[in-house]
Amino acid sequence: MKILLHLVKADLAMFLRGKLALFWTFAFPLLMLVMQMALFGQDVKLGPVSLAIVDLDRSTESSSYLRQLQAGLRQQHSVDFAPVTTPADGTAAQADFVLTIPAGFAANIAAGRTTDIALRGGHGAGAAFDAAYGLLRGYSDVYNLNGLNAPPRVTLPPPPPVAEQTLDYRLFLVTGLAGMVILSTSLMGFAGPLVAAREGGMFRMYQLFPMPTGVVVAAWCVSRLLIVLAASLVMFLAAWAIYGVRISADGMQVAAAIAMLALGAGAFLALGLLIAAMINSVAAATMFCNLLYFPLLFSGNLMVPLGGLPKLAREALDCLPLNAMMSSIRRGLTGGMGWSTDIYSVALLSVMLIACLALSARRFTWMPRS
Repeated sequence: MKILLHLVKADLAMFLRGKLALFWTFAFPLLMLVMQMALFGQDVKLGPVSLAIVDLDRSTESSSYLRQLQAGLRQQHSVDFAPVTTPADGTAAQADFVLTIPAGFAANIAAGRTTDIALRGGHGAGAAFDAAYGLLRGYSDVYNLNGLNAPPRVTLPPPPPVAEQTLDYRLFLVTGLAGMVILSTSLMGFAGPLVAAREGGMFRMYQLFPMPTGVVVAAWCVSRLLIVLAASLVMFLAAWAIYGVRISADGMQVAAAIAMLALGAGAFLALGLLIAAMINSVAAATMFCNLLYFPLLFSGNLMVPLGGLPKLAREALDCLPLNAMMSSIRRGLTGGMGWSTDIYSVALLSVMLIACLALSARRFTWMPRS
């Protein structure tokens, strides 16, 4: 253990001397945080949220209400609503929200009575659905103000109680940047430098030391894991201090999210170690890391929400280790993590960690390959 800690300390000291590595690990994610917040902040469109409208009255007055509601939803810039249509039988059950105009709507308006509009939430939850609910009620209030009758012409039910904290874009972004740090540190900052060091003959001195190969490799992994956790902590502190990001989940949920972050970082560091063990040249390692990094960066649900993709594509991407890790971390920070929802993430990342370490142990060498 003493040798391991000494090697971890030495590797961290070497890392801290590299200005370029410090920039890409700590400064660049903070710059990305500032840029994304400046461009989007909380005004990024959430969704898409599907809305099914069932018009049981089918009168001129109900059509007027629907036209005004649709016009308002098209002009707003908060929620990406799916096309607002009147569904056929059975379609309404699949929508995120179902708004039903009851029969007698026109008669109530003519008599000066208020009509209770039924608004039922479907299978959705989270910030997009909270915002959608507020917009629907807001545009119905605008419709009331346009009327000449004294009482409100329509009323919508109050929003349902929220069981857990919702995930806004700010928290979504800072967790995604933590995932980006894991990717960049594991691939660009771990696999590539290991191949370069081996091909440059820097590993030959380790053969002179009376220590197992596994201890040296473990020290490298532990030092990079500490770097990832430190960079993530810096981003969360910056998001809290500058942009007011808050986490209201309890301590157990936050601890579970941190544990998931550490497990995911360990799994991807093991992947970087496997790449370094399998690939012979620096050029090939750089090319392979780029081939992994950029597709995962844009498909990993890191900074750009993937809610607009087709359902089949979203379900396929959710099976990937990076996406599963990010979903579990975000559930932990919003108080929704549990064995029933996150056992897949734990199992997948654990299998990835063990498999990559086992293959790396078989293929890792200190000497350059011819």
